[in-house]
Amino acid sequence: MYKHWEKIALALTAFFWGGCNDNSSSSNEPTACSLTIGCPEYGVAGYYCEDGLHPNDNGQNCTYQPPPKCEKYYHCEDGVSCWAYEDDTTLNCTDKQGKETKYTQKEFEKNYYEENRYYLF
Repeated sequence: MYKHWEKIALALTAFFWGGCNDNSSSSNEPTACSLTIGCPEYGVAGYYCEDGLHPNDNGQNCTYQPPPKCEKYYHCEDGVSCWAYEDDTTLNCTDKQGKETKYTQKEFEKNYYEENRYYLF
């Protein structure tokens, strides 16, 4: 009778042990993401003056307007979405629960990799 209970206890232990999910190995593997790069179709850099003249022509109240920047969007298999402007060193990310996180490019590359790249112009 003792061997019967020993087998049941061993089977239950194995069942519960197998139900435990050890993500330590999978958490180190990066997740695939699709990268979409979107750039404005138009817009130029230049000086814009209130009186319509160029600064070299004694234009008044002139401001320099840089060209519009491209944006990059990551959509990852784990539900994370990130975006940043082309020169930004920080990615703004949101997970599928809506939690916002900021990653440096290096931090992002530790957890994610680019599987596909798309361009929108």
